[in-house]
Amino acid sequence: MDETTSGANTGEDADSRFDKAKDFVNEKYSAASDAVRNQYNRVREKVEDVDFGAITDQVRGYVRSNPGKALLISVGVGFLVGLLLRRDDSE
Repeated sequence: MDETTSGANTGEDADSRFDKAKDFVNEKYSAASDAVRNQYNRVREKVEDVDFGAITDQVRGYVRSNPGKALLISVGVGFLVGLLLRRDDSE
């Protein structure tokens, strides 16, 4: 008789622990979701405030006044992108 009672308690105990774990995960998911949503909204607002036309004009001015540096920078960036995107020959 004690075995069936303790077995039933263990099942209820497991259900209780499962419910607590489920509630904990739901709380953490909600907190993470809210944090990501808030950060997304902040970044979106910052991007909307950026004047890409002014940045383009600044870059053009820099390239016109420093063509050698601009060329070296673009070659360096192209080299790094090539290294990052190259495929492994062993496959």
